Amino acid sequence: MQSQQSEYRWMTVAIAMVLLGALPGSGLSNSHRCFADDEVKAELEPKENETAELSVAPLSHLIYPDDRPGWIDEPIANDGKDYSLVVTSGPSSSIEEADELIGVYARGAVQSYVDELVSEQEWATEPEMIPLDINWIRDELVVRRYEGVVQVGDEQQFEKAILIRIEPDDKKVFETAIADMKLKERLAATGIVILGGFSLLVGGSIVLGGLASRQKQPTAAV
Repeated sequence: MQSQQSEYRWMTVAIAMVLLGALPGSGLSNSHRCFADDEVKAELEPKENETAELSVAPLSHLIYPDDRPGWIDEPIANDGKDYSLVVTSGPSSSIEEADELIGVYARGAVQSYVDELVSEQEWATEPEMIPLDINWIRDELVVRRYEGVVQVGDEQQFEKAILIRIEPDDKKVFETAIADMKLKERLAATGIVILGGFSLLVGGSIVLGGLASRQKQPTAAV
């Protein structure tokens, strides 16, 4: 009888130990599972945000149409005879804005070319800037034109491009304008010299006239 009670008591203790051992393990397992789920959620959330951000195309991403001509990307060319360069408006919100920008950039590009010609001459003073007419540039120097759309991110904008070619006859026009400017500079310098000589001449005449008049005055009797 005692042996049966002892066996029963040991079986009870063994079952209790098994149950006590299983409870912490089960709790840790559940706790670890919850913690792991939180980590997975934390890792997934940035990826979902990244996906949402990438769904909007960046503004630096430009998509040009297939019919955009290849000459727009050509660099400046100077073969000693013709001088060619491409001017683009860049993406613009309207076609009117693109047209305004292309005019400003075209005049600036041609002005830089003329300034190079001016710098090759010797000047006594700082040379004046030769004024350029944008209408003359468009009529005489532009040989190719392009007008189209460009995709900037998720927005459609407009673009204009022109190919400017300065040929020998056009260069002569600029050289003639530079020669006229040099002539004006020389005439201005000559005019200053002449004016200075005339002033000295007039001033000397006045002084000599004053001395002569003093000599002609009668001496007063004492």
